[in-house]
Amino acid sequence: MEGSLQAKIMKRGKRSQASLEYLLVVALTFAIIVPTTYLFYSYSRESSQEITDAQVTRLGKSIVDTAETVFYSGEGSKTTLDISIPDKIGSVAIIDGREIVFNVTTNFGISEIVFFSPVNMSAAGSSCNANICSIPELASSGLKKLKIEVISKDTVKLEII
Repeated sequence: MEGSLQAKIMKRGKRSQASLEYLLVVALTFAIIVPTTYLFYSYSRESSQEITDAQVTRLGKSIVDTAETVFYSGEGSKTTLDISIPDKIGSVAIIDGREIVFNVTTNFGISEIVFFSPVNMSAAGSSCNANICSIPELASSGLKKLKIEVISKDTVKLEII
């Protein structure tokens, strides 16, 4: 009887050892998968923000460079830009005629990306208040056509068409 009791204890001990080993393997798997998933998610989020910043930078430089080119072509000159507006742009404004400011929503809040122009710029319509001209059409994402036109000997007008 004593031998069969020992056999039962040994059999039960082997099953508990197998269960414990199984639990350790599952725990180790989770210990590897969870941090890896978090790192991938954070990297993906950062990459998305960097892509938006690069798109806004390219957009701002394109607008400023084209405005300068059209301005130096003379009064009455105009051109149209096909532009792609990324998501997360809250607002766009021209300040003092020389700065175009994009307010971009990031994970850390709102960030301003500013481009300085050597030529005077203005927005079409009555969206100007004092020295700030708002361009609300540039705040919505998607493909847009931006007309850049010299309206006087010292000003270039930006207009979404």
